[in-house]
Amino acid sequence: MLHVDLWHAQTLPEARVSESVEMYLVMTALLRSAPDQPVPLSLLANKLGVSQVSANEMCHRLEERGLLAYQPYKGVTLTPDGEEWAQRILSRRRLWVIFLVENLGIDPEEADDLACQLEHITSDRLVAALKAFLERAPNARAPLEPVSSSASLRPLTACTAGTRGVIAAVDVEPAAATFLARQGIAPGADAEVLAVGADHAVLLQIGTQQVALAPSLANRITLDDNAALHAARHAAWQRCSAFWSCVRGEPHVCPINDSLESSPSILATP
Repeated sequence: MLHVDLWHAQTLPEARVSESVEMYLVMTALLRSAPDQPVPLSLLANKLGVSQVSANEMCHRLEERGLLAYQPYKGVTLTPDGEEWAQRILSRRRLWVIFLVENLGIDPEEADDLACQLEHITSDRLVAALKAFLERAPNARAPLEPVSSSASLRPLTACTAGTRGVIAAVDVEPAAATFLARQGIAPGADAEVLAVGADHAVLLQIGTQQVALAPSLANRITLDDNAALHAARHAAWQRCSAFWSCVRGEPHVCPINDSLESSPSILATP
């Protein structure tokens, strides 16, 4: 279940802001180390790819509009109105990141780039539809599965101990398929090969239980061991559920601290 703060209803002014204004507000939110910590104009300009003079002029205009507060020699912070706009935009970005990664199998880094474009053209109606869709658990959405490379697909008997992935196919008789499904072995299930015997019998970890499979059965079960994509999809989902605490600088228990070193690109801010 997604963290409720991600879907927090926003009451915002009716007036729209331009895409360039949105980028200043979003980047200010992402660069700050704490909600009340000023972001230096030089850093803001560098991240936005504009001159410091241009950034200074824009920030003063946004200050006049009540969206930024400028502190001489320190930088800018978001006003309450600016904070609301930034959170609204970032919320839409995260909705798109999760949709693209979890349901279309797009790489998280590419999904971030696409989401940065989509967030500016997302209507309130589309936001509501995305929220309704994503509030369902990932395994209850009947998502479109990404096309797997043939190199990542292999029968369990061809795997080695420690191989992790997702069950891609179970090519057995209906009675056997029903039995396996009761053990949790079905397309889309997370799996880890614990051991492969000399006769190609397989010991498989499914959820919290271990299942021993005869060679003839294990050979008919296909595993997609594209572990990088699999881990990235779940990491992106978890990142989204904790995002509001991160952007507001609030203390929280991050659900993906353990994967920071192994998957740095997943967590990189765009």
